[in-house]
Amino acid sequence: MKNLGWKGLCAIAALAFAGTSAGAEVGELKLMSQYGIGYMQLTVMKAEKLVEKHLARNGLPNTKVSWATLGAGAAANDALLSGSLHFAAGGTGPALILWDRTRGNVDVRGVAALSSMPNLLVTRNPGIKTIKDFTDKDRIAMAGAGSSVQTTYLQMAVAKEFGIDNFKKLNPLMVNLAHPEGLRAMLSGSAEIQSQFTSPPFQNRALEAGARVVLNSYDIMGGPNTFLMVWSTAKFRNENPLSYKSMVDALREATELINANKRKAAEQYVAEGGGKESVDSILAIMSDPQVRYTLAPERLLPYAQFMHQVGTLKTKPASWKDMFFPEVHELPGS
Repeated sequence: MKNLGWKGLCAIAALAFAGTSAGAEVGELKLMSQYGIGYMQLTVMKAEKLVEKHLARNGLPNTKVSWATLGAGAAANDALLSGSLHFAAGGTGPALILWDRTRGNVDVRGVAALSSMPNLLVTRNPGIKTIKDFTDKDRIAMAGAGSSVQTTYLQMAVAKEFGIDNFKKLNPLMVNLAHPEGLRAMLSGSAEIQSQFTSPPFQNRALEAGARVVLNSYDIMGGPNTFLMVWSTAKFRNENPLSYKSMVDALREATELINANKRKAAEQYVAEGGGKESVDSILAIMSDPQVRYTLAPERLLPYAQFMHQVGTLKTKPASWKDMFFPEVHELPGS
């Protein structure tokens, strides 16, 4: 699928959408999640069958809901464009790249933010105190290396330290591994991978095992910043308004449930197979005041504008609303 390239995938997607009957909603709603507590709304939606609940409320009781688990936003983008998904979920980097590249055709935009939480670049290498200490021999495990949200965080830090023209200076050190695999590689004692740029709860596990913090994404962004989001296509939204509304309604309810009862959400995360963490350890991370579950994008505009400045995005957004569908425009985003 990736060999087709972006233009080929977008062309296939446009043809698929053009053949969809405008009067009939999909019989199966195809959703996905990834690894980590940043996707907690999706975990709660699965556990509570919230999408099914709101589909029924909106007059679609017979719509089937299916879930896939993917390891990176780039894979989510491919699946969305191929029609294997109706809603993608992942880091802001892959979402904004697809928003930029599909303007004028399938028109991908954000449905809602999911979470704001600090992402940490951690290391086991005693010689690395700051990003200036990385050498050509070092390797950094990172999910979706090259397009992920952590990729852009690192590029922003590198640009600040070495100048904007050198923003890709550390890109050759990136090794593309999903968060669980990257953590295992770093903690295994492998001489090649001694660092990882990751997210909760994987960074917390790394710190408990003796890793140290090199970089915090909140320091890069100047405060809380949207880490994960959900995105879809204008075509799907226009041709399946009740299915789309049901998804947004489910996201809203899941966010409310999490913020009202974090322990129950932590229990559902662990029950789903959330690694080796206990409910108490997950709850402790979720209760960190730096961790937020909100559908409102936070500091997403400066993040996107950096991506435009370095050429990752061709389009420079003037507002965060340019990148999201109207259903969340009333939220206090930034």
